[in-house]
Amino acid sequence: MKTFFVFLVFAILFTGCANKNAFSRFNMSEKQELGADSISNSKIKMGDKTRGVLSAAYLNKVFPETYGEDEYFYAYCYLKDKKATPYFTLNGQKAISIQELPASNQFTHLTSVDAKWNKYYLIRFAKQGDILKFSLESGQSSSGLLVFEKDE
Repeated sequence: MKTFFVFLVFAILFTGCANKNAFSRFNMSEKQELGADSISNSKIKMGDKTRGVLSAAYLNKVFPETYGEDEYFYAYCYLKDKKATPYFTLNGQKAISIQELPASNQFTHLTSVDAKWNKYYLIRFAKQGDILKFSLESGQSSSGLLVFEKDE
């Protein structure tokens, strides 16, 4: 009987935690959860040296009512070379428009990042297929591929 009681206590303790996830500990809106879930990161490299960091969120997934016609990304990056100009591609195609944003902008709440050393961008591409391969190039440096999949 004693063994059964100990087993029952452990079973109740472990099943009590089963319905919780990482977001249950934070007070986040649905949009913030989608933003945190859809953000991807990559190092910007030149050969085997790291030259910066790229992070991007697929806005069509987070704000489907606003960003539905084309493909929109919120990207922020840090480049060691302050004079470098980033060049963004999606599935090998260049962006239709790139709007540089201030550190505190309308998307900051999605990522909780507004560091002044980063550069922030709203990037628009033509409509693409279901697999989206987002990358940044700057001179001889380039990021790893950030792959986003559209929801069905």
